[in-house]
Amino acid sequence: MKNFTLFIGIFLIILLIVSSSLSFLTLAKVNELNNEIKSFQNKTNERVNNFTSKFESNITKITDLITPGGVLEEYVVAKSFIENLEEYLALILTEAQQTDDKPYFRFFITGKDQIWIGLKNSENDSSYFFQKNFSPGLSKEKFFYFKEPFVETQYTIKINSDSYIRTANPASVYLIFFGFDSGKLVQMPGTTVENLSKEFNLYIPGQ
Repeated sequence: MKNFTLFIGIFLIILLIVSSSLSFLTLAKVNELNNEIKSFQNKTNERVNNFTSKFESNITKITDLITPGGVLEEYVVAKSFIENLEEYLALILTEAQQTDDKPYFRFFITGKDQIWIGLKNSENDSSYFFQKNFSPGLSKEKFFYFKEPFVETQYTIKINSDSYIRTANPASVYLIFFGFDSGKLVQMPGTTVENLSKEFNLYIPGQ
């Protein structure tokens, strides 16, 4: 009986030691896990804060770009100014060409609708080398049919004297001819002009 009591006592002591050891191990593991969780939370918070900061910075930059008076508006205004300046310069150079020995014509569109007009170098060509929807009024383009323009711009078009012209609405299309100290206004005779010089009896030196 005495031996049994001793055995029980030793067993309880061992059980207490093992339980205490397990408790300490569990507590250490819990503390380690808590530290890992805190470290993960800190890293996550840092990442979120960095992302938020960058996002807010980008929003500020975008706002600075798109707000009135911002960089984007300044860029658009500058680009538009340069493009308009180039167009105005081209128009000025086009209008300044009035040499009599370089005859040309311009289209004049009546009414309120745009009119399509296409030109070929000759009746037999398969495609148009120039076509456009012209707005009512005098065309910006000058079509030189005898000599090259003095200064070439996007509005000075060199064509053949026997060029072919087609339009969808001839009643609203007129041609104004300039050159050789004379000028005349003619209406498109139909949907097509098969030969420019023959149709309008143009004076071509040497022909």
